[in-house]
Amino acid sequence: MPEVYATVPQPVINERVSFTATAYFRDGDSEQAPTTAKYRIDCLTTGTTVVDWTSLTPAVSIAISVKSADNRIIGGNKTEKKQITVSSDPGETTETRSVKTWKVKNIRGFEN
Repeated sequence: MPEVYATVPQPVINERVSFTATAYFRDGDSEQAPTTAKYRIDCLTTGTTVVDWTSLTPAVSIAISVKSADNRIIGGNKTEKKQITVSSDPGETTETRSVKTWKVKNIRGFEN
C-alpha cells in the first residue's frame, strides 16, 4: 500500500501564477506506484472547489500542473488559502491522502 506525499514549490505566491505540484508514492523505503491516483484543489478561505477530483496517470512520482486560473482570487480577499489533496488508490481500503496548502496574494491586477 503506497503512501502519498504531496509537495508545492512555495508557501506563498501571487495570484494567477501557475506552478507544478508533485506527488510521490512510497511503500516504506521503496518507491511504489499506486493502482489509481486522483487530486483536487480547494479554496479553504471561500469554501470553493477550484478543481474537482481529477484522475492522474499512476507512477511513483507525478507532476501536477496547477494552472494560473486555479490560483485566482475568488472572494476579493487580501490572501486566500488554497489546498491540493492527492489520493492514492481512492475508494479502496488501502487509500491514503496527502494535503498541502499555500497562500495566494491578491495583487489587484485581475478581475475576480
